[in-house]
Amino acid sequence: MKTSTARRLMLASAALAALAGTAAHAQSVNRFPDKVCDVREHGAGGTRIWFDTEAFQSAIDDCAKAGGGTVRVVRGEYLIGPIWLKSNIRLEIQKGAEVLAATDPALFPQGERAGLINVKDADNVAVVGEGLIDGQGAVWWERIRAIWRSSPNFATDGQARQQQKDDRPRLILVSHSTNVRFEGVRIENSPSFHLVLNDSDHVTIDRVRITAPSSAPNTDAIDPINSRHVVITNNVISVGDDIVAVKSNGPDARYPDAVSSDILISGNTILAGRGICIGSGTSGGVARVRVENNSFDGSMYGLRIKTMRGKGGKVRDVVFKDNRMTDVETPLVFTSYYEYRPLDIKAASAQLKPGGFILGNQIWPGPDDAAQPVVPDKTPDMDGIVVDGLTATGADLAGIAVGLPERPIAGLTLRNVRIEAKRGLLVRNAAVTTARTTVAAADGKSFNVEAGGSVK
Repeated sequence: MKTSTARRLMLASAALAALAGTAAHAQSVNRFPDKVCDVREHGAGGTRIWFDTEAFQSAIDDCAKAGGGTVRVVRGEYLIGPIWLKSNIRLEIQKGAEVLAATDPALFPQGERAGLINVKDADNVAVVGEGLIDGQGAVWWERIRAIWRSSPNFATDGQARQQQKDDRPRLILVSHSTNVRFEGVRIENSPSFHLVLNDSDHVTIDRVRITAPSSAPNTDAIDPINSRHVVITNNVISVGDDIVAVKSNGPDARYPDAVSSDILISGNTILAGRGICIGSGTSGGVARVRVENNSFDGSMYGLRIKTMRGKGGKVRDVVFKDNRMTDVETPLVFTSYYEYRPLDIKAASAQLKPGGFILGNQIWPGPDDAAQPVVPDKTPDMDGIVVDGLTATGADLAGIAVGLPERPIAGLTLRNVRIEAKRGLLVRNAAVTTARTTVAAADGKSFNVEAGGSVK
């Protein structure tokens, strides 16, 4: 291991241990045998015309049978369908190499919800290098837009759109795996989410560049789902949806505290996108998340916790520390309502109730929304949320803190926060505590406090 890499690992691990009080071994630990399997030697042509899927999988399988090693991808343009990495495999995509995703839906088996690059039931895996993984997503994005155009329900019913079936594959899918590392590569233009972690532990994503057009639908950059000990550092991200979305989909007896936990998101540069998020699914619990020292420039949202009735759960011990934002439309969003609005803005506006509002693609009810029964592992439950050290200039709306009448947001602290915005922070069914905090709103209202809200 090179000294600079070792030092980065040491510093990141130390930072996570100091901030979260967890073990310093949150980083993935990866070492690989010396064996090298070059995809060219297994038949890859790198022409972008003929598929190289079989050559890639052959190289992976050859290395795996020998106990592991490096699968090397040299300069060229490689068109592939889904491939499966295995334990002890290091996929090295060298500078000048482009790995391009097939665009035929038939190549992506829906039963397995396969991505282009899959890591399943594996340990000690890495994807590294200076090359490119390109999802060629434009074809898929237009397909989904055609579906939206052809369905009147999506135009007028936000719930229908939220529950739609979508066959777009992920670009990279890690499931039920441990000690996985992504470093240095460029990941672009996924058909849907770029890098998804599902029930995985000890994953490091460092110095990766993830990009898609800001208009590309549902192109989340990194989604840790039901995962633990995840380190996301020093990346550059600009996409059409969430920058990071930490989710927990249902309780798991193995992790009674929280299904998703011990996550560090630090030192990232964020351009277009919809924020560093927790949610929308939190029903298995989320705990011990640190989001620190990130720089945002021009994104739609900044820091978000977004969940909803039916998908909510406990969110605890979340600290957003020393983040900086320039021209972020809405720096802070903490809400227990996450409902899609209809695609047709006129239809959406017609559905607004008194005091309700639309923000982005979501719609909120008014302050007279009736309380509903509290349901374990389904009703949103936020507490112990701290924003400590935030500067934001050029905002439209400073933020929202909107809980439920049956369960308000029970502990949101804003400390050392300065936001300059056209409009102030909306607080409804939420208890907000401030210290050394200034919300400079052009309309003169720093905090707009509604039913069940308090600011002190």
